[in-house]
Amino acid sequence: MADGASYRIPAAWPAWPRLGQAVAARSSLWAVCRCGREAAIDPGPWIGQGLARQATAQLETRLRCLCGARRARLEIRGLSEVPQGGSGGIYVFR
Repeated sequence: MADGASYRIPAAWPAWPRLGQAVAARSSLWAVCRCGREAAIDPGPWIGQGLARQATAQLETRLRCLCGARRARLEIRGLSEVPQGGSGGIYVFR
């Protein structure tokens, strides 16, 4: 702004990670459902559709969980943050 003040654009805040960041070295994309299930998600098909610059929050409605949830939170994790226990049960819907 002309007076040096800054302002936030509500549509752009908070700054969500982009899908393309999930294919960076030593990174992985994970879906987490409210029921507690976690699953690794392959971002390849979405990137193949040209969605690499899409915010991960906008892709959350494309996931389905075995519990019936039609949305799961997407997280980009480093390799050291991968859960030790079993995972699975969340699938890409479209």
